[in-house]
Amino acid sequence: MGQSPSPVPPSPQESTPTQRTELPSEPLKQVSLAELAGEHRRLLVRALGRILSTEIAEVTYAQIVDGLPIANVIWDSRVPPYGGHPILNDGVHEDICPGILEKTRELRDSFDLGTLVFEAKLHHGYRICSPGSRGFKIRFLEMVAVAVHQIAAILFDLDISIHKNDGIANWAPPKSNERYWGFYPDGPPPTIFRHPWYTNHKQYPRGAADMAGYWAESRIFGGVVLFDRRNPDVESGVDPEAVYFHPDRKDQTYRIVQLLPKQRQALFDFCLGDTPPPLDISLPILIDRNNLVRVDPEELTRTTGIYRDLWDRRELDDDEWDIRLKDVWNHKDYPTLDDLSASRSRASDRKSALRSPDYRRNGSPPSNPWDEF
Repeated sequence: MGQSPSPVPPSPQESTPTQRTELPSEPLKQVSLAELAGEHRRLLVRALGRILSTEIAEVTYAQIVDGLPIANVIWDSRVPPYGGHPILNDGVHEDICPGILEKTRELRDSFDLGTLVFEAKLHHGYRICSPGSRGFKIRFLEMVAVAVHQIAAILFDLDISIHKNDGIANWAPPKSNERYWGFYPDGPPPTIFRHPWYTNHKQYPRGAADMAGYWAESRIFGGVVLFDRRNPDVESGVDPEAVYFHPDRKDQTYRIVQLLPKQRQALFDFCLGDTPPPLDISLPILIDRNNLVRVDPEELTRTTGIYRDLWDRRELDDDEWDIRLKDVWNHKDYPTLDDLSASRSRASDRKSALRSPDYRRNGSPPSNPWDEF
């Protein structure tokens, strides 16, 4: 591990999140996994058991129980924490603390999956799709993603970290650091477990625990799991069975990426197959240059139609630097020159549109064909 970088202002993706995509005015109705029956329940419980038994899931959840990410995970991000953070110093939290992995396994083995809850519409949509039917797999995968996220949030809320008083988990720079406090006038983010595009803790149903949830699913699956919410009867080029990941690993793109058919099938085979592949070669699924279908996270969620919940991803502030305007071709982010050109064009359009007071209002929610369920 190299030297800790000198203090620098947070990157555009690490700035204070905006609050424009609001939660519903009333809490969404929740239905428990225990209310599923038969094959729907058996398949979901079996898939979760497989995922929770993988090494990547054990290590990821153990870090939440421990209260701090380990050093190599902290550095395995396109946007590590602010440069002065002590977690970046050599020798700090290089391994999960003694006994924590065993404690995490105890929590897993005693956890009742039936207590997991899902939005009623999702729960109903999954329940009415017959296994093997069109639409079943994508609803199944959304249930799995929500569950993996929720388990991380539950562990976070246990608040049993052994690092509460060591000055790392609750670190903040001195007030004399005007640059930092200019970016974070309300203080540091509530948790160091964060995906840089999923930090809207003030509007998440579980607050900071959901930040840890997005971080965990990104580590376990290979990205935050998203779906195409557009209506194929209204818009062209829509694939309602497509799966998208939004990764955050140092050597991967920061953009949202559609899984290749073989990657999607591998994920389904692992979760649904009667004889799944070996656990530790199945997850995470890592993105590479062959994943050519990409979505700019800088674009309004309502406009792209690629999301899980409308409040998931933070939006750029109006005066925030748009990295797409950078005059460099990064092959990791833009596998083709046409992709780069199209992304820059969208960035220029956004820059022009910001002059209009209607910019935020013009992104109406896409019409989801599943909304009728």
